[in-house]
Amino acid sequence: MAKTHKVLFFIVAMICLSLLVCAQSQKRIYIANDNHTDYMWVADEATYRRVFIELLDYYMNLSDTTANEPSHFQSRFNADGMFWIWTYEQNKTATAFNRLIDKIRSGHITTPMTLLTLCYGGMPAEAVFRSMYYSGRLERRFGLRFPLAMSQENQTMPYGLGALWAGSGVEYSWKGICNCATRVPNAWDRRHDIYWWTGPDDSRLLMKWNSMLRRNDEIGGYAEARHIPDIIDYADTDASFRARYPYDVIGIFGYGWDHLDEKTNKFVTAAKQKTTGSRQVIVSNEIDFFEDFERTYGAALPSLSVGFGNDWDLLSASMAELTGSVKRGVEKMRAAEALASFVSLQNPDFMPGP
Repeated sequence: MAKTHKVLFFIVAMICLSLLVCAQSQKRIYIANDNHTDYMWVADEATYRRVFIELLDYYMNLSDTTANEPSHFQSRFNADGMFWIWTYEQNKTATAFNRLIDKIRSGHITTPMTLLTLCYGGMPAEAVFRSMYYSGRLERRFGLRFPLAMSQENQTMPYGLGALWAGSGVEYSWKGICNCATRVPNAWDRRHDIYWWTGPDDSRLLMKWNSMLRRNDEIGGYAEARHIPDIIDYADTDASFRARYPYDVIGIFGYGWDHLDEKTNKFVTAAKQKTTGSRQVIVSNEIDFFEDFERTYGAALPSLSVGFGNDWDLLSASMAELTGSVKRGVEKMRAAEALASFVSLQNPDFMPGP
């Protein structure tokens, strides 16, 4: 009897080992439906806010219809700014907003801590922090975490931004550029396509910033998954891409591009169709990619403590008086907030909104 148990144990151990080896050798390709918001680029403010609400409702409903699928085949949607969530809260009922919070908590709706696509090189550090205040409020109100931050389309990133993000609790970031309207030579050509972005205070975050080997609606751009499902095969087999990105945990993020209102279920369909014995395609909320990549490769990644300069940011900085007035306005808010705090201690209903 003991010999039989040993044989059974050996067989089970070999099966488990073979499954483990298979899982480790299988590529994992994370595809994320991420909407890019050029606020007021193609429509007015009212239209953008309406679309924010409609898209969030659409993708929450889509996640309900796929709830019985395996986790990697469930619909997920990534808004690219916390302003989406603020807009939803301001215009929907408390019940609807709580549903959205539940979807964020479950990982079916994701948003970065950052507010919108901004030109960070033209902003004072205080304004960078203030743009994440609402995110911090939601974290405290609902016990959430927003570990992702994004700065998209612009060819450059200012040196200290990563440290400001990391100090605010950000752990991950991804960037795609347009490789257009720029004076940066070879902006598409990255020294490292994924790395630890280290700040002057030794803080760090995991940065995915792929070289753009073809177009800005493919990998390296800000709509990497625009041509889903074909881009999955490209990321899996293209020699030029694999030479720059030799890892078997791959992220392909972004679908919206410069289109305002994009509703699709292609990601669920593509994940099912393109999963094979050698690769698992996963409908991603982006955070799951970073967590997997950090576990698998984080210890061996290079660290870069560098700045990439200002490019489009200089256009706003060149308007010296206008940007100066914005900076002075931000600084005046400190005194107003202090006075409001004292009054609110005596009259809690004085200023309930901000």
